[in-house]
Amino acid sequence: MNKIYIVALFFVIGGCSPEIRVYSDHDPDYDLKKYTTFSWAQKENIELGNNPLYYNELNDKRIKSAVQEQLISRGYLLTAEKPDLILHYHIIVDDQSIVTTEPHGYSYSPYWMNMHTNVYQYREGTLIIDLMESKTNALVWRGWASSAIDVVYTPDQLNHLIKEAVVKIFKKFPKKDKDSLQHSGNVVLN
Repeated sequence: MNKIYIVALFFVIGGCSPEIRVYSDHDPDYDLKKYTTFSWAQKENIELGNNPLYYNELNDKRIKSAVQEQLISRGYLLTAEKPDLILHYHIIVDDQSIVTTEPHGYSYSPYWMNMHTNVYQYREGTLIIDLMESKTNALVWRGWASSAIDVVYTPDQLNHLIKEAVVKIFKKFPKKDKDSLQHSGNVVLN
């Protein structure tokens, strides 16, 4: 019977497309639709010294590309000079555990059942994306996605997972009105 639970657990935790839970928060004092341009924070300000398995140039490029695609599709412009919003991200990977019990214990008497429990460990990854107002450095919006992750992914799997997480994070992010779009300064698209 334990083999059935192990197989079920792998489908729940480590399936081909893991469940991605997304959340967002914003400061109601700031109207996101008034901003038109964005840029990324300088690298020296972003999580230096963290785990190089997650913070590396390849993942940096994947995350930035996916975020830029979402913001540009919503009418925001990437600029190198005087952006309205500064973006940065965090990657958190934690070890987690799940406890399962057999649904049918061994009944020895009406008052006592011997339930067998299993503990399974897995890793949970969280991608956090922050948008800061450049003038005040105030956090105006934060979105994050969490999911069970595997230890090793192929580059294609990583691209898909990051892109899917970012799309879900920005699903409810406001789109710019066509009338409010203004072309300002140098637009640099990577």
